[in-house]
Amino acid sequence: MKLLRFDRMEELDAPKLMGVYRESNLDNVQYFFPEEQDLKRGLRGVEQGFCDYLRTNFFATPGNRYYVLEDDGRWASAVRLYPVPERPGAFYAEALETAPDLRRRGYGRKLMELLLFSLAQDGPFELTDSVHKQNEASLAFHRNVGFKVFQEDAVSALTGNVNPRSFGLCYRFEGRDRADGLCPEYLSATYQVRFLTQGDISTVLALCAGNPLYYRHCPPPPSEDSIRVDMAALPPRKTLADKYYLGFFDGAELAAVLDLIPGFPKSEIAFWGFFMVDAARQGRGVGSALVCELCNALGRFGFRAVRLGWVRGNPQAEHFWKKNGFVETGVTYETNGYTVVLAERSLTQTHSTTDGVAR
Repeated sequence: MKLLRFDRMEELDAPKLMGVYRESNLDNVQYFFPEEQDLKRGLRGVEQGFCDYLRTNFFATPGNRYYVLEDDGRWASAVRLYPVPERPGAFYAEALETAPDLRRRGYGRKLMELLLFSLAQDGPFELTDSVHKQNEASLAFHRNVGFKVFQEDAVSALTGNVNPRSFGLCYRFEGRDRADGLCPEYLSATYQVRFLTQGDISTVLALCAGNPLYYRHCPPPPSEDSIRVDMAALPPRKTLADKYYLGFFDGAELAAVLDLIPGFPKSEIAFWGFFMVDAARQGRGVGSALVCELCNALGRFGFRAVRLGWVRGNPQAEHFWKKNGFVETGVTYETNGYTVVLAERSLTQTHSTTDGVAR
């Protein structure tokens, strides 16, 4: 799964893009060609008009770009972005859609997560959109990926036109400066801790590739694309400001990776989506010592518990986490063909253990 960006019409595969928009294009046949009796011929006309607009209007404006989510060669979801004139870092989104037969599989969410992550690489940004007030599904989707209603009547960021039938929605990322004081460097006195970026992907991949047992229980094997997806992934209604995808460095060497979401699913809980120690450091108590250090630090920040999950049937993970004081909550869920067991460790207790890695 990967995010593709297109800045010129010549880069686009038009038939693949039209496959994403097939349903809405069919709906538009009656609007644009009310006298047409041949639906296929009408669809060709709509698709031609769509491509003509992109060629002569959309891509003719500098800075406009199309984003597409590709999965195993299939174009699953797409959206187009317009930079807002005279407002650096501000963008307007439209035409967000997923191919009809691929809906309800999370593709739209992955598209938006990767898009937002990509925009954040250049610093703070604002992304606005408008959604019809009666479109409950789209409103719920936008809220779940972090958008908030900021206009009762949508005002186009590009034209200033007011649409009283739609809400204006906005996603803001104001950077990594945190008012809550949860700075990465405060999480460990043993390692240098910092946010990992796209520039670190090859280093993270090398660490992950050294732990093949984990990926036998939690496929597929790691790749640069899968790590980029993990760097962008968020729980419902959380934003990039809540994402701590962290590297723990011993000098220039990456010793461990942690995906931390503070305040999920409750304000007093810190959620670990992923934790892995470099294979060369395993078996010496490094993983457990780091878990203990992290839990102590999070307790000082006011969190009352750490929650995480391991894949059922992975004995290494289950042993490691139980040894480190994590207790099953009784909640499990199915994802990608395997079962995740949720567990929690109270931060009001202390635990002393030795050994490994896992999730």
